[in-house]
Amino acid sequence: MSITHRPSSGARDRFLQAAARQPVSRPRTWLRRVCLAALASMVWLLTMLSFLGIRRDWHDLPAPAVTATMVALLAAALLASAIGLARGRAMVGTTTESLSLAAWGVPLLLLLLVVVVDPGGTPTAAAPDKLVLHAWPCGLLTLLIALPLMGIALLVLRGLTLSRPRLAGACLGLAAATWAHLLIRVHCAVGGPGHAVLGHLLPLLPLMLLGAWAMRRR
Repeated sequence: MSITHRPSSGARDRFLQAAARQPVSRPRTWLRRVCLAALASMVWLLTMLSFLGIRRDWHDLPAPAVTATMVALLAAALLASAIGLARGRAMVGTTTESLSLAAWGVPLLLLLLVVVVDPGGTPTAAAPDKLVLHAWPCGLLTLLIALPLMGIALLVLRGLTLSRPRLAGACLGLAAATWAHLLIRVHCAVGGPGHAVLGHLLPLLPLMLLGAWAMRRR
């Protein structure tokens, strides 16, 4: 014999009141947010590119290395953005496997890219104590470019109850950092893997941590 327990009227009323307080998104809200975020991000990147300018030796660089670098950075930025912004089948974000693969795999691939494939340019100082001195302006620019992009991405997921908010936030930070890396690589004329790692790639770590914290705290 089965016994069915019905909730009390008070518990039922509290549940209905809590449900009524949850904001209801209009149909296609997520899609509209993504489109507006993509437009705003493109305007921001183009504005920064027009302000910083393209490196003067761009046409003198080896075409294979430049093409490989640009394609790889663009693919990594698009992949991290798509995985981080995905709403999933049940509006709870993408799977843990996809988020983990992006959060760990993309930085490793980018590290391999900047170490093995370098578009060239004026080599930075060989002395290790000079690497940070040459790299910190690019690192600061990367952060300044990426922070608004991450803020725009966080607005897309506002109001969604994600099952893995920290991983999703880390992917958003990674995506913003990679878009900024792409722009800085077009602007910066300093060559060498040491400069690329410290000035262009390393800023993704604090941005990923910040994204994870922001998604957890929202």
